[in-house]
Amino acid sequence: MKVVRRKLVKDLDSIRSCRQRLGTRQRSVTVDRVNELTPNFIYEGWVDKKVCDDLLRYYDECKYLRKTSYTDGKHSTDLHLHRMLEKSEDCILQYMSQLSDVCEKYFDLFPYAGVMPCKVSELFNIQRYEPNEGYKVWHWERSDRRGTRDRHLVWMTYLSDNPDGGTEFEYQNKYVSAEVGKTIIWPADWTHTHRGRVCNTEKTIITGWIDLDY
Repeated sequence: MKVVRRKLVKDLDSIRSCRQRLGTRQRSVTVDRVNELTPNFIYEGWVDKKVCDDLLRYYDECKYLRKTSYTDGKHSTDLHLHRMLEKSEDCILQYMSQLSDVCEKYFDLFPYAGVMPCKVSELFNIQRYEPNEGYKVWHWERSDRRGTRDRHLVWMTYLSDNPDGGTEFEYQNKYVSAEVGKTIIWPADWTHTHRGRVCNTEKTIITGWIDLDY
């Protein structure tokens, strides 16, 4: 353990020395560029309101899939979906088409996020939160559990207007209000620990992931 600790200290000293050699001017340029690109890496785009309304109607009227209720940490009623439904449900096809446009804008803004091959996950959810329900605990989207390890980015579109029922990001000290059509994308790791803000009105979202594609 002592050997490992001494090596770690030596490595950190080497990193600090390297940074000092970069010079003030280069560091300033780098910081300015990062600030220009919104360093919290949370992007906000938009999907058409009609598409959102069609998804709400689909959630309410779907009879061939069973909704699942959750009460531990996340209190919601979810409709679990697969992208094969694009072949039979036009509202899902239209949504995925517009989501693809939002994803392209994210990768345009943060091109290194797209260096590794990735794809929109086959699985996604529409989640309904009744008044005073919500994803109340701080959490992130990737873990060591099978099914979450390949998550690279997260996407979510608000299907209802809930100004006081949006999403809080812990380390970014950021709050995103829920507006119909607003679509946000962010990294799936612990750096973007987040939770839903509970409100006294019904809230519905559609959400899923962009997975690494090995």
